[in-house]
Order: sequence, then C-alpha cells, then structure tokens
Amino acid sequence: MRERRAWLIGVAAGVVVIVIWYLALWSPRSGALGRQRTRLDSAQQQTQQLQTQLSRLRQQQRNEPVVQAQLETLKAAIPDDPALAQFILDTNDAATKSGVDFLSISPTPPSAPATPAAGTAGASGSSGASATPAALPASKRPAEIKIALNVTGGYFQVLDFINRLDALPRLVVIDTLSLSGGGGTTGGPIKLTAQISARMFLRQLPATGTGGTSASTSTTSTTSPAGAGSTTTTTAASR
Repeated sequence: MRERRAWLIGVAAGVVVIVIWYLALWSPRSGALGRQRTRLDSAQQQTQQLQTQLSRLRQQQRNEPVVQAQLETLKAAIPDDPALAQFILDTNDAATKSGVDFLSISPTPPSAPATPAAGTAGASGSSGASATPAALPASKRPAEIKIALNVTGGYFQVLDFINRLDALPRLVVIDTLSLSGGGGTTGGPIKLTAQISARMFLRQLPATGTGGTSASTSTTSTTSPAGAGSTTTTTAASR
C-alpha cells in the first residue's frame, strides 16, 4: 500500500512538472514560434514578389533595344516637325529608282486635323447603337500635311513608285488615287498619269508668333535623271 501511494505521488508530481513546463516554457515559445513562422511565410511571399518584379525588369531591359527601335521608327513615321525637305528627297529618290518620267509634289502647310462634323461622333441609329466612336481630343490628334502628287510613266514604273512611296519611313496615307492613260510616242508604250491625294502627319503644329517657327512655304523645282527620261519634282519647302 505504501509503495502504491509513493507511486501515485510520483506520478502526480510528474504531471505537475509537465503542466508547469508547458505553461512556463513551451506555450510562450510555441506562440513565438508561430509568429516567426508567420513572418517567414510573409518574407517568402515578398521574396517571390521581388523575384517576379526582378524578372520583369530584366525582360524589359532585354527588350529595350527593340522598344527603342520601335520608338525611332514611330518618330520617323510621325516626326515632331514637318521635315518636308527629307520627304521630298526620299520621294524623288523613289521616283528615280522606279524610272517614272515626271513627278510633281505639292505639299500644303501643316494644319490641325479636321474636326468631325457635329452629330457624327457618338451618333445613334434606329437600333440605338453608336454609329461612330468618339473622336480623340484635338490636343491628342496629330497635325496633318496634305500632299498632291502627279506621276507620269509606264504602268510598272508608276506601280513601283507607289509601292516605294508606301515603303517610305514617313507615314503617308493615300486618300484618293486616279489613273489616266495616254498614248506615248508612235509605237511606244502607253503612259499613265497618276494623281494622288495623300496626307502626312506630325506630332503637333509648329509654333507660330513671336519666337516661334511659322510654316511658310516657297516653291522650287529640281531635276534628276530617271532611266531614259527625267524626273521633275516641284516642291513646297517648309521654312
């Protein structure tokens, strides 16, 4: 009996020691361990996010030459200034390489883009659907330079010139194109005359007024060889 009582007292003492150990040592450390695990999970998530951002930045850095090339192409297509002299040189070079007989270029001073007629933007039909999308604000629409080109030459020469015009670095939008044919010399090929109405664009109108640059024009004429004939270019250069 005495041994059994001693055994029970020992067991009770052990339980008390375990309870005290749990309350005094394990429970606080377990809470601290849980908080540390939470902080570890948060740190791992932040690390993953930073690694994702770093990968994205590295990808952007690798793509920077491509983006820069695209930006330069866009600047050449829609420059900040009229750059009519360069366009005339490029067009005259296209005419020379295509072998057309005659080319005239008549650009107009840069102007603001045409404002859509009242009632067209956002107009609704009988079904209530919008007929046309809303126009961009005037401040975000590029300025326009209208161009009239007259080209005379053989069929394939005129076609080659139009293809070269379309391939110029400067963006040229052809609005109208009319063709007329005429007999050449006796027994010679038929000549075509193409009348082209087109537009070019620039990011904004040149500044005018005191201290600004006005878009005045003057007309000149140059001649360069083009195959068997010659190419006469009439230009209006911006000053």
